[in-house]
Amino acid sequence: MVAGKRKSDRNPTNVSEKLGLKDPLLRRLSSAAAVTHSFLQANDLSISPSQSLRLESLISSLPIPPSPSPSSAVTTATWFNRFLTSATEEDDDPRWCLCFRMSKSTFFNLFSILSHSSLPSFAAAIFRLAHGASYECLVHRFGFDSTSQASRSFFTVCKLINEKLSQQLDDPKPDFSPNLLPNCCGVVGFGRFEVIGKLLGAKGSILVQALVDSDGRFVDISAGWPSTMKPEAIFRQTKLFSIAEEVLNEAPTKLGNGVLVPRYILGDSCLPLLPWLVTPYDLTSNEEEEESFREEFNNVVHTGLLSVEIAFAKVRARWRILDKKWKPETIEFMPFVLTTGCLLHNFLVDSGDDDDSLEECVNGCAAGYNGETRKDEKDDDDEKTRRFEGEAYIESRRIRDAIAENLSRVSSLR
Repeated sequence: MVAGKRKSDRNPTNVSEKLGLKDPLLRRLSSAAAVTHSFLQANDLSISPSQSLRLESLISSLPIPPSPSPSSAVTTATWFNRFLTSATEEDDDPRWCLCFRMSKSTFFNLFSILSHSSLPSFAAAIFRLAHGASYECLVHRFGFDSTSQASRSFFTVCKLINEKLSQQLDDPKPDFSPNLLPNCCGVVGFGRFEVIGKLLGAKGSILVQALVDSDGRFVDISAGWPSTMKPEAIFRQTKLFSIAEEVLNEAPTKLGNGVLVPRYILGDSCLPLLPWLVTPYDLTSNEEEEESFREEFNNVVHTGLLSVEIAFAKVRARWRILDKKWKPETIEFMPFVLTTGCLLHNFLVDSGDDDDSLEECVNGCAAGYNGETRKDEKDDDDEKTRRFEGEAYIESRRIRDAIAENLSRVSSLR
């Protein structure tokens, strides 16, 4: 008799009815799910994606499927086709930004750059990046035959974005706060993105090193480093470290105090002081004299470092797939998707679609990683000795002192 009951319950056509006969609460849940499902189908073009995805997730989490409803008939047109039909006449329709995180003109401009992608595939990839939507959701909304097809399409579009938009990365330009920091070409820092479980035996997270310019664009991106690595170790293995001296070793500028300084970038105290990498003063060190201009310089550097945190915060706020914890089996794809999000951020800045407020981004995203690197970095005495010995370090200190003294002079004239 027990076996017969199990066999009957596996029939999807009568599971709700049989359970409902014995449990009125389940029957009510099933009825409520059916009403919600019908409401979503009738209003899916007017409800924001974040709301509809939450409702869909709630329905799918119920222990029983919703009861059949006469209004839940399957429509022949996909959600995206119906969206295009309803939104095609209005260039400033706010639903484009709600659904795809960009205006209609920017959406089709980006699509024209990715010449080897179909419009539904392109739209599905942007939608998944924007909302962290599941592949099952993409199947229903964009008309894929299966979740595997949706997955292949997503990574194909991400690859095209990487190939096309990475060509638009420029060499660093000396325009980062030119009045206070002449010849500065940007700020290098780190972002942390969480994964589920542990990575290399430690709490799971992936680090991304990035160089950000005066417009908040990513000039250089190196993603996929485990959080068990120290920032300096990551830095010395990146392409930026290998080419920076050559790229920045040109066009020195004469400061108001008469000192020539090369092009340089700013970095946090967890990174080494180099002729082309200027880091804050260690005001607790006995080697440093107590001078007010050094504290002022540190404040300016730390303000500059916020631009990296803000850039990563905007990436998280706009591309919600990156604000989730990734599963261990998908970690190998995470650096690829992270780079995609950063490149799209650049494209939107250049297109004038970078309209997220600072408050919204910072409040909606995890804190940046720069403070954590300062807190967690613990070099032993031998490492510090090796780092701060030699003529290169003496020259680096001379350059930093000249920049700090010039900053103090400029500030006093204001």
